[in-house]
Amino acid sequence: MKYINGLYISLVLIMAVILINTTVFNDKYSGIAMFVSLGIFIVGNAFFISARQLKGNEKEE
Repeated sequence: MKYINGLYISLVLIMAVILINTTVFNDKYSGIAMFVSLGIFIVGNAFFISARQLKGNEKEE
């Protein structure tokens, strides 16, 4: 369950980065925001893959 929470937190962080870039910085740092969002997306995918592998290992045992 902690992996699913990590995936949800990464989604919220991506939305926060986009919202802050749009409202506070008026899209001045859109490239940096996209790069940060990509990093958070990759971390979220790692959480998802870990959860899928853990679920698969539980079925085998």
